[in-house]
Amino acid sequence: MRFWPHSMAGQTMLLLVVGLTLTHAVSMLFYSHDRDTLLAASGGREFAHRAAVVVEMIAAVPAGQRPQLVDAAQATDLDVSIAPENPLVREYEEDWRGRMIRELMVDELGPESACRMTVQVFDPAEESGLGLASLNPTAVANVRVSVGLADGSFVSVAGALPEHGMSASAGTLASTLVMAAAVLALSFVAVRRMTWPLRKFAEAANRLGRDVAAPPLDERGPDEVRRAVSAFNLMQARLRRFVEDRTQMLAAISHDLRTPITLLRLRAELIDDEEERVKTLATLDEMQEMIRSTLAFAREDAEGEAMQRVDLGALVQSLCDDLAEAGQPVECADPPSLVVPCRPQALRRAVTNLVENAVRYGNRAAVSIEARPDAVLIHVDDEGPGIPEDRIDQVFRPFYRLEGSRGRETGGVGLGLSIVASVAYAHGGEIALANRKEGLRATLRLPR
Repeated sequence: MRFWPHSMAGQTMLLLVVGLTLTHAVSMLFYSHDRDTLLAASGGREFAHRAAVVVEMIAAVPAGQRPQLVDAAQATDLDVSIAPENPLVREYEEDWRGRMIRELMVDELGPESACRMTVQVFDPAEESGLGLASLNPTAVANVRVSVGLADGSFVSVAGALPEHGMSASAGTLASTLVMAAAVLALSFVAVRRMTWPLRKFAEAANRLGRDVAAPPLDERGPDEVRRAVSAFNLMQARLRRFVEDRTQMLAAISHDLRTPITLLRLRAELIDDEEERVKTLATLDEMQEMIRSTLAFAREDAEGEAMQRVDLGALVQSLCDDLAEAGQPVECADPPSLVVPCRPQALRRAVTNLVENAVRYGNRAAVSIEARPDAVLIHVDDEGPGIPEDRIDQVFRPFYRLEGSRGRETGGVGLGLSIVASVAYAHGGEIALANRKEGLRATLRLPR
């Protein structure tokens, strides 16, 4: 499972939230450490002072009265006992709290007590063995001090230090969650404002691929955005002029060629040799067809037919019925009623080209429509020899011809599939060819 978002907005928001949350967590850890250290130091001073007072009081009375003082001290939260030997060992004195308590008690009891004093600080795992858990159920660390008296006995005083550790409290977790939620909400607004120009650019680029005459983008926003939008609009204007100039040039060439072709046709009629006259007229007809097809191909980019919501099934059925009535071997399975946005005339021309290619090179055409949640597929099947796999992508290039059954002698100038591809791309769709055992399948995909 992947948790890393694909969009730039999602990545930016995730980085902001994670970064600020980690920073807040680290800051809270430092704060918690300083707080706990201060509490431990304060509790250690208080314990050292009370333990020193108890030791001084017990040392000041005769041995027979000491049990009474021990009983009186037990009424507090200290555990006091007297033993003939030192009950502690000197293995835990490296703890910083133990060193601090030892120094404080030496200051109160005098330097001579240092050699007769043992201080130990125990972790929670060792509490049960020492009998200290009952002193303070919430304590995390416990301390015991043993001080030797002049008569050779030892006074042992045990107590509980305040909680020491960096465990997260409910308030810390709540503040972290509130901060993360606030950062997420603010970053969502900020990132959407930052990525809004990019979304507009993506929409404009997609629209430009379908309609070069689309309206320009609004040049508003920060300086960087306005410069990028201005450059995009300038590029779109240049592309529009290029397409218009190309169309005008082809129209001018077509107009200029009509006169000499007409003159050549008149002169060809005067040729005495019948066979030569027929060949010349056929060549002139081919030239005329090439000019007409070239202009039709150029108009696919330049014509501004408006998008309309059309019943695609009815359009395809009507087209197939017209071709069948004209004697073409065309079949159309009962198409479903699908209303899609399209340019009807351009789409009709594209489907007509696919059907005519199937009839010309594959003997017959079987048309069907497949509805999908996000697209509509128009399939045109034939019974021809198909196309070599390594040439399928090349047949959509203008004026490209295959050898053999799809050569020049079979008709066409190599622009039929180019026009189909142009119409498909203008609708935001695509055209694909696939070989089957029975022949070739052409699929025109249109978004819904």
